[in-house]
Formats: sequence, structure tokens, C-alpha cells
Amino acid sequence: MLNFIQSQSRLFTGLLSLGAIGVSAAYFSKRELDRTCLPVPISALPKPSAARNFVQRPGEPSPKPSWGLESSTLLSSWKHSCDDEDDESKSDSNRNLENTHWIPSFVALQADVPLAPLAQYRKSESKGDPIREDDDDVLSLAEHFLAAFLDARAAGPEAWFLDNDVPPLSFTPGSHLFGNNAGLGAFLLGTWSSSPTQSKHFQPPDLPPSVPCPVSEFPSNKAVILYKAGNTAAAGTIMYWKVPEETVRASDRLAAWGPPWRLMLGGFQEFIVEKVSETTARVTYVSVESAHLHPGGTSKRDFKRVPWVGYRLHVLYAQVLLYKTTRRLRRVIG
Repeated sequence: MLNFIQSQSRLFTGLLSLGAIGVSAAYFSKRELDRTCLPVPISALPKPSAARNFVQRPGEPSPKPSWGLESSTLLSSWKHSCDDEDDESKSDSNRNLENTHWIPSFVALQADVPLAPLAQYRKSESKGDPIREDDDDVLSLAEHFLAAFLDARAAGPEAWFLDNDVPPLSFTPGSHLFGNNAGLGAFLLGTWSSSPTQSKHFQPPDLPPSVPCPVSEFPSNKAVILYKAGNTAAAGTIMYWKVPEETVRASDRLAAWGPPWRLMLGGFQEFIVEKVSETTARVTYVSVESAHLHPGGTSKRDFKRVPWVGYRLHVLYAQVLLYKTTRRLRRVIG
């Protein structure tokens, strides 16, 4: 090895220099992401947040920021109509359908953006239309935030090999947002608003029979909107996503052989907008994963989850998407 270094000193020095530059670039890029797309605890979300109500039920202690829940809320299966019922629960008629899922991890990221570009961002179906007077109401802002996020994601390489037959953006529950309708896909679940002039709570919908069912229940935030919303004008849009069933089954079989990890079934994402001043809006991206307590039909509860490094990569990807979204919003002109 020493002889190689001596004989190829220029090559070795060049490789070390490139490595040092790469490490430095990665370090400063991550610092910039942490500064502009700040990870926050669930308690930093506005009280009406549907995801906050989902992760932290009334009377429960506040969980840690993202990874490492000391105790997870136990969830039941999705109880509303759709044709993609939980096969594992359906195959065991003696099992209680309550408390069959849990939350292995979540992440919440926040950033501040100028209010004007967010109000002026054109949703897919309305691009080119004149700006309406109500486009800066908080629910419209939340819809614009989701539209900008989807556009930023669609500009990345993942859309090229993951997206398939994605229709124009619609805010009807069950609408296909990205990915594959029969595989790794995401669908709209609903919207909410705590604006003093346009209050609207999220109510779990009866989804069309043509779309997959969410991986678990997602409760209404009606009680919070009615009694604990406060004076902050905030609104959110909620989507759900699913991992292909064959991928989950393969991961469960591997985990049954002894490894301490397995995949989540899917989860939920919430896109929240708060008006913090006359010129600034705070946007929050929340991703909550859900997993089955009885993978493969086992009777014993199983709390295995993705490895820590997998979670960190998931957070990094979320930060990159939010960063791209805020840059896209800041480029909006007129």
C-alpha cells in the first residue's frame, strides 16, 4: 500500500482532495437544510393540525421529536369504505380489529416563506386563470403549498421511474397525487382549516372503491378545531401513501428469520400553512409512518421498524423536497 501511495502520489493526493471537498460540501449542505427546513417536535405544530392530533392523542404525553417514540399511539384499521381491506385482519376473524397498527416514526419540518408568492402559486387546474380575491385565504394557501410540493417532487428523478398515469391535481378525497395507483402511490385524504372566517375540520371520508385504502385509521380533528384551535389562522391538506403489498410481505418474511428491521406499510403526510404576519407564512411538512402490529398474521405483537440510518435518509429526502418547494415558491413572479 505504501509503495502504491509513493508511486501514485498525485492520484492519491487528488483522491484525498476530492474526498475532502465532497465531505465538506455534504456537511455544509446538511447545515443549510437544517437551517432552512428545521426539524421540529410535534408540539411545535399548530394545535388544529390533524397529524398532531393523530400522533399525540388527548391526555397522552408529548412524544420526542420524530425518531424514538417512547410509547406509540395504537391504531385501528381503516373503517371507512374502500375495496382494499386489510387482508391480514380479514384472514383472522377472531382477531379484534382495534389496536392493530402503531406509529414507528414521524418527522415534522418547518420553513418560513413570503406570503405573496404562496398566494400567487397556480394549482395545476387553475394555471393561467386570474388570481381570485380569496386566493390568500388560509385553506387556498395550504392547497397552493401542496401543489408546489408536488411540482417540486415531479421535477426530480424519482418521478421518472415511480409515477404512472398521474392525473391533474384534484382536492377530491381519493385523488391520485403521485406514484403508481397499484403500487407505491399517494392519494389525497382531506383538508381542514381553523381560519376564524372559514373553519373546517377534517372528517375521514368514504373513499371511492377504485383507490387503495389507507394503512390505518386517521381520526378527525373536529374537537380541536371547535374547542382548542386558538386565534392562529392555519389550514392543512392530508395525503396517504402505501408501500406495495408484495414488498411488505417480502420484508416481513425476512424479519421473521431474525433481523430486527422491517418496512412500514405506508403512512400519512400533512401540509400545513400558518399566517404568521402580513408578509410571511410558515409552512410545515409532516410525515407519519404506520406499521402493522401483527405482520404476516402472527399473533404476537411485533414492533420492528426500519433501521435508524433508513430513518435519517428518509428525513434527509423530506428536507430536500421541502427545500426545493420553498425555492420554487420564492421564484414565483406576479
